[in-house]
Amino acid sequence: MAKQTATEKSRATKKPASSARPKKQPAISMPLQKENYLYIGIGVVVIIISYILMAMDSSVDGFISLTLCPILLIGSYLWIVYALVFHPTNEKKPSDAAPAN
Repeated sequence: MAKQTATEKSRATKKPASSARPKKQPAISMPLQKENYLYIGIGVVVIIISYILMAMDSSVDGFISLTLCPILLIGSYLWIVYALVFHPTNEKKPSDAAPAN
């Protein structure tokens, strides 16, 4: 009879995988809700419009390219940051319910 090595002995003493209990996987939820994606989309659209307006302005020193578009761009980027950290709640508070009289 051939000698068994230490690894073969440990394999022989292990229980088969079918008798082991399967681990329950935690439910995976999306980090952002539908409202978050809507807000991000609105911010992206305003950014695109702002860059188009800046390109269409014929003068470099015009009101649109120097004042309006930078304000829109900064506001849009801040809006997108807000959309990323916003957590909508769908639960109603007990104080929102009408009193039962």
